[in-house]
Amino acid sequence: MEEREVCTAVPNAALAELGNFLRQCGSTLSPTEAVVHALKLWMDTQQKASEPPRGYQWKCLFLPHGSQVRMFYQGAWEYASVRGDELFFRGYRVSPHQMALEVGGKGRNAWRDLWVQRPADQQWRTATELRNEHRRRLAAKPNSPMEAMTAAAKCMSDTLKSALLLVEQANHQTARQFDRRLPKHRRFDDHMIDACMED
Repeated sequence: MEEREVCTAVPNAALAELGNFLRQCGSTLSPTEAVVHALKLWMDTQQKASEPPRGYQWKCLFLPHGSQVRMFYQGAWEYASVRGDELFFRGYRVSPHQMALEVGGKGRNAWRDLWVQRPADQQWRTATELRNEHRRRLAAKPNSPMEAMTAAAKCMSDTLKSALLLVEQANHQTARQFDRRLPKHRRFDDHMIDACMED
């Protein structure tokens, strides 16, 4: 089956506007070349957007590809970087915990001792600060309809259990009061009154 060439005409007004823009920018591209280039760039962007992001997942904290991690020890900074889906330190793959141990030895806490700078960050921030920020965002995030329904169902279930316990307690109290008047629990005087009434 042969592929058919699809030709879509670009409106003349748009081509004229593009031509003027290219001249003002000093570009050497023709309007047709610019359109082809723009389409390829758009398709590339769409393809990348559909791919899952690359990066290192550190428990709840995601470090995108290109992130830098550092630790200060004995007057110097030691650096690691995220490449693809791995954290590399001194040329080999490590976890943040392994990096902290390698730099400072036992007793190191990676959350406390490591600093992170992701590609979009302007400054270095402690891993603990980033983790706490992530937790605050999750806490402030509104529940999805499914989460809200699950929470409501749990609340109703808990309420029903409490109500059943109260009913059971009330039944138990009533049964105890009734049991107190059964013959084995009655006073001797009550038996004599019953006997007199029967005569």
